[in-house]
Amino acid sequence: MADSSKQSFLNSLFQWTVKNTAEEEAAAAAAAATTTDVEPMTAEKREWLNNALENMTVNPVERLKLCISKIKDAEVNEAQKKEFLDELCHWTEELDLAKDFFTIGGLDILAPLLDHSDDQIRIQTCSLIATLVQNNDHCQRIIVQSGLQQKLLKIVEESNNADLKTKAVTAISALVRGYTLGQLQLQKYQGAKVLIKALSSPIPRLQNKLCFLINTICTSSAQMKKIFYENGALEELIRLFNNEACPDHQHVLETILTLSSAKPNALFSLAERDSALVEQFQQKLNERRQVLQNSEEEDEINLINQIRVLLTSSAPEPTANPSEQLLPIS
Repeated sequence: MADSSKQSFLNSLFQWTVKNTAEEEAAAAAAAATTTDVEPMTAEKREWLNNALENMTVNPVERLKLCISKIKDAEVNEAQKKEFLDELCHWTEELDLAKDFFTIGGLDILAPLLDHSDDQIRIQTCSLIATLVQNNDHCQRIIVQSGLQQKLLKIVEESNNADLKTKAVTAISALVRGYTLGQLQLQKYQGAKVLIKALSSPIPRLQNKLCFLINTICTSSAQMKKIFYENGALEELIRLFNNEACPDHQHVLETILTLSSAKPNALFSLAERDSALVEQFQQKLNERRQVLQNSEEEDEINLINQIRVLLTSSAPEPTANPSEQLLPIS
């Protein structure tokens, strides 16, 4: 196939991919926090790609090299760089070319792209990093050693762009979940404080991503649970649950229950420090339990009951106001 025909085909292919990705993201907006941050490609997309590769002679690694070189080229304009970055995201996600990306020098472009003035380029770069390191300890190690996690944390801490903050958390999550060195570096950069502070950002999908990340790493690591607890994660999660705009009550309660086991009588200690916060939490639990009483949300009801047991077994003497007493657990 002639070079012009190849490029024309690739342009059509990537337009098709971008269109379908947008549709998938819109459909998944209500379930932003999932067990994995990088979704596998659909059967339809896989078939399209396989057919495309069978009917043309194109070397994906050579395309990676071209994209990387064009992004480095000062003569290439920003719009073109976005297109080449889109293509990089496409190939690394669809064909599992993460190791090849680093072998041919892809690491060199990541730091400048994360520092770019265009938020859309930074968003694409966060997505690329998440794809590269997802369940890949070889690539996780490269990113950890490069110091890019510090740049991602800076984005979470300083950016006012909701999409960019969320994508940065997605990349951090893919980098540290199940990877001890990534978690050690998170400690080094005071990442727990940054992530806990971000819980107060009024961005539901970001809050869901953060709950998923905190719950996952604190469930698998007693040390990370201790660090998040000592930096006020339990209090911030309870504030999130108490908020009328809480994005996902069950998800938040799961994370609260995980953090409450960081030390004996953690909720009692919190009640001593901030009795008003815990009393409001008790009231919100009662209200939520009433809402769910005739529903089939058994998992969330069980979470509420477990937390209420912890509260009644360790909390200070109850207030004299009957409206603030815990309802009997049914």
